[in-house]
Amino acid sequence: MKLRIHGNSIRLRLNRREVAQFAAAGGLEEAFEYGGDPGNRLVYRIESSNSAPAIAVRVSNQAISIVLPAALAQAWTNTDRVGVSGDVPLQGDKRMTVLVEKEFRRLHGATFDPDLYPNPLEAKTA
Repeated sequence: MKLRIHGNSIRLRLNRREVAQFAAAGGLEEAFEYGGDPGNRLVYRIESSNSAPAIAVRVSNQAISIVLPAALAQAWTNTDRVGVSGDVPLQGDKRMTVLVEKEFRRLHGATFDPDLYPNPLEAKTA
């Protein structure tokens, strides 16, 4: 699972195996370790929740959680839908953009990875 943070946007990209794990378990997490101390790690996760009315982001104790409503998570994991997105309101007029996507194979300069989704443009470049 890849994490990208840029300004007030956050994006997760999941490969096939990760999407399947998320669908089966209702959650998936990874960690970025940045020092020798066991506490020097940033956990990032995606969760499915029956009580979430919309996409949400929770941050606590070196962990970032992206929470998807269960119905949205199921629709995303069980179909060809590429991604889900939403805006999370912040204080004032600010918003955080959240995007969760299935990761496609690159068209150029990459070796074949069976865990990546086929790129829809592959047929057009062949």
